[in-house]
This record gives sequence, structure tokens and C-alpha cells, in this order.
Amino acid sequence: MKNPSSIILKGLPVSKGIAIGISHVMEHGNNVIKEEYIDKKSISKETKRLETTFKKTLSELNIIRNKISPSIKKNVGLFLDTHILLVSDKTFLDNIRFRVKESLCSSEWAIQSEYLSIRDSFENIEDPYIKQRIDDVNHVVKMLLKNLIMKKAKMNIVSKNFNNVILVTDDLSPADVIIAYESKGLGLISEYGGRSSHSSILTRSLELPSIVGVKNGLSIIKHGDYLILDGNEGLIFINPEKDLIKYYESLKKSSLKKKKLLSSVLTKKNISLDKEKLEIMANLELPQELKIIKEKSIDGIGLFRTEYLYTDRTDFPTENEQFIAYKQIVKKMKNNPVIFRTLDIGADKEIPDNIKTGSIARNPALGLRGIRYSLSDQSVFINQIKAILRAGLYGTIKIMLPMITNFTEIKDAKNLINIAKARLRDEKKKFNNNIKIGIMVEVPSCAVLANRFAKHVDFFSIGTNDLVQYTLAIDRVDEEVNYLYDPINSAVLNLIKIVIDAGAKNKIPVSLCGEMAGDSNYTKLLLGLGLKSFSMHPSAIPEIKNIMINSDVSKLKKLSKEIINCDCVIKKNKLLDKMNSI
Repeated sequence: MKNPSSIILKGLPVSKGIAIGISHVMEHGNNVIKEEYIDKKSISKETKRLETTFKKTLSELNIIRNKISPSIKKNVGLFLDTHILLVSDKTFLDNIRFRVKESLCSSEWAIQSEYLSIRDSFENIEDPYIKQRIDDVNHVVKMLLKNLIMKKAKMNIVSKNFNNVILVTDDLSPADVIIAYESKGLGLISEYGGRSSHSSILTRSLELPSIVGVKNGLSIIKHGDYLILDGNEGLIFINPEKDLIKYYESLKKSSLKKKKLLSSVLTKKNISLDKEKLEIMANLELPQELKIIKEKSIDGIGLFRTEYLYTDRTDFPTENEQFIAYKQIVKKMKNNPVIFRTLDIGADKEIPDNIKTGSIARNPALGLRGIRYSLSDQSVFINQIKAILRAGLYGTIKIMLPMITNFTEIKDAKNLINIAKARLRDEKKKFNNNIKIGIMVEVPSCAVLANRFAKHVDFFSIGTNDLVQYTLAIDRVDEEVNYLYDPINSAVLNLIKIVIDAGAKNKIPVSLCGEMAGDSNYTKLLLGLGLKSFSMHPSAIPEIKNIMINSDVSKLKKLSKEIINCDCVIKKNKLLDKMNSI
């Protein structure tokens, strides 16, 4: 048998930090729901079981929400609201009741069947953020089934206590995260999940070290095992040797000390040692994340993803709904700029059925997405633009168009923006007429012709996540080829350099909002390439800012050029190490 001290598991790190302590394995029981049916005489009894279960689950969620500390309640509580709304949704319950009455399904099978139906509608979604909204439905269904099956069970989810333990579960829910935080849990491990799930976003907001996507975690980690959770590298050590524990305890102490020291740089000006004026902005996915950036010294929001308004609903949001949401975000940022990326979903993604048109794309990543979808469903785009223009009266706003590949797309988008303005005038609604329009540079064709694209827009934002994938023709979430994902591949760096130079030549701002911006390994390299504006997840800001303001940009340019021109991967990494030691 393998020595327990040698067992190492790997997963996806979604919230940085180190946790050391005893594991608490969450018992979920048998999750397999059998296909079972009832006789007609049992319909009334079965529907009462359903209604009682829904009431109990709603009560549990409300109790958890009420237990949240006042200091974080306003922002964190919103993560539970999606679950509360789903359990309160009459249509959701009616659909399940219908399966009991018409198909004579047992309550358990009726809930499971409804979940499977919803899940199937998410199967062809490419966008990870939207795709992972099925997690919210899954978490609610698990709570319902647990309460349905465990007849004599008390509200065990409410009474859970994760004090000084590392929670290990199959699928982390926002409720689990909140309870772990409130009971002073050390960290979180989940077999399933992704970076864009509500639970993962919440762990980052609360700064709880977390790793998801740990295959067979529940079967390998036993309750009471001593664990080291490395949320920086995505590593889990089970019953490690004393020397490794000492190493990580030391690393944790130094990390906490470093964090305190880095907090002091937040008040300093964003200027390099050789007096280059730099810009640090934040990427946000949800309004709740605004709380994270309050303590950070940032120059604005470099990327606000608007997709959250379009998920978990049966129709598109109205212009007024969007206006209210955008207005709140802009007002909270005061006069700091907010760059709203227009809707980045498409025919392959979850669109309301009553408006959805066209067939499912065979290759979603190359299909009707981003600006392509907006131009194909113009009413949706115009409504969003009208809302953004109106919100522009309350602060500094910019509009960013995603997935641009040609000049016609920009021209057509601008025409629709002008139509939106004309309609607002006709409707006697006030708006900001001088909002700047920029584009995401995330496709090689756009990067190569950046000098020409610069003549048509007010700013560029380089989306390296997609740019790397499209340039190298790989999917970074595909385990068989993700080793090829290389942000410092010379082809990628050349494209980034072309865009930066085009911006400088045409005197338009260029920022980088992909994951490279928040990776300290690449900060000096990007500075050397001429990048002056970085937009990243708020948690990365202190470390990146510390590197930026302590760098002499003029000394980095030569090494950056050498790295671009280097064909040997080993030598290239050595050059990068040399640069980072300067």
C-alpha cells in the first residue's frame, strides 16, 4: 500500500493561500436517485412531501443568510439569493409537481428529472461563467434531495461547524463556503467546480484558500487526515512528513508577513522607478466583488463582464433593469472609469428559448459569439447600449466590444450605438453622448492589424486568455493538450507587442486584462514590452503593484526583446528568471 505521507493530489487553485490542518469530509450519502414511480393514490401524499421539502430547504437557506456577519452580509448574502430565488420559484416547483401528477414520478425522481432537463439545456454552452450557473441548480437540488430523503434529519447544514478544519466535499456550494468562513474554517477542497462558479468567486472574496476539480478527492482523503492545502499551486498533501509541514508553516508565515507589507504599497502612486506612469485596474464578474476592491488602490475597472445579468432567468433583462444595475456599479466607483464589456454569449450559449434563433454551433469557440451575436440580435445589443449610455451620466464609462475580427463589425456596432442614442433622444431620456468605444484584442487577425484597427476605436484591451488559445490552436482546459498553453510563446508575445506599439503610435490607451496581467511571473516582461496598463483580479493587485512600482522599465526592454527572439523554451525561461531577479 502506498505510504499516506507520499500522497499528493492536484486540482485547480481558485483562491490563493495556504491551509494546514485536519480534514473534515462532508458526508453526502448515496447521491444516486433511482427512476421510481408511484400509483395514483399516492399523488396527494407525494406532492405534500415536495412542498414540505421546499419549505424546509428555503428555511435552511434563510437561516444561513441571517447568520452572515453584518460586515460582509450585504455583498456575500447575494451569493445565496440565487439559491433562495430558485427554491422560491413557483414555476420550478410546478414543473416538479407536474412530473409527479402526470408522469407518476416519485418526488425524488421528479426533482432529479427536472434537474437533468435543465442540465441538458446547458450542455452546449461554451462560456465557462455561464456554463457553471448550472452549479447553482445542482446545489439546490442536492439540498432538496437530502431533505427529502433524510426524513428525520435536522437542519444539519445550518448546524455544521468547520472551525479549524479543511472542508473536503464533492461539490462546494455557496452555503458551504459561508458556513466555513463564519465558523473560521481553514480552507476548502472540492472534487468538482471551476474558477467561474459562484462558490469559487465567493472563496476569493472571503480569501479562503481553495482548490476545486480534485479527482477522487473524497475516496482518497479520509475524515481526520492531516492536510496541507497549497492554494497557490493547486496541491494537496495528505498526512505529510514533519519537514514538509514545517516548510509550509514557514511559507504561510512569510506569506502573511508579505501580505501585510504589500498592503502598504496600495497607497503609493502607480509610478515605476524610472518615473513611468502606470495604471492598475480590476477585472470583475459580479457586483458583489466591488467589496474586494474597496481596500485596493486602483485606477478603475478595466473589465466588467455583463453576462451575470443574463443568467438564471427565462428572458433577457430589460433596458431599465440593466440601467439600474450599471448605475449602481458606476456610482460605487465614483469617478474611476468602468469599462463594460458588452454581452459575450452566442448561439451556443444559454439564451432565453423565446428569443433564441439559429442552430447550435458545431464549434462554439469559433461560432456566433461576442460581437457576432450582438450584431445578429440587434434589439438585445441596442437595449444594453441604451442602459450603458444612461448609466454614463453617473460616472466615467467606456464600452468594450468583444471578439472583434474585422472592421465591418466595428462600423456596424457603432451604427447600432448611434441608433441607441437616437432612440434615447426620442424617448426623452438623458444619457452621456461622449462615451468612448474600444475593443477586445483576443483574435490573431485583430492583433496583426492593430495599427489599422487603432484608427477606428478609442482604446484596446488585450484578452490574452483567448489570444493564446487562438494563436496556438489549443484548449487550455483540455487535459490532453493544456501543456501547450504558453503565454510566453514567441508568436503570442509578438502579437502583444504589435498591439502595444500600435496603441502608442496612434496615441490610444492599451491595457491587458487576461490572466497574464495578474501573474507576477510576467509583470516585468509585459512592462519591458511597453505595457503600462494592467487589469486583473483584485486579489493580485498588491503583489503586481509592488513589482511595477519597484521596476526600472528602461532596464527591462532589452531582455524582453531577447525573450521574444528566443526559440529555446529552457533558455527563454532562464531569461525570464533573470529578468524577474532584476
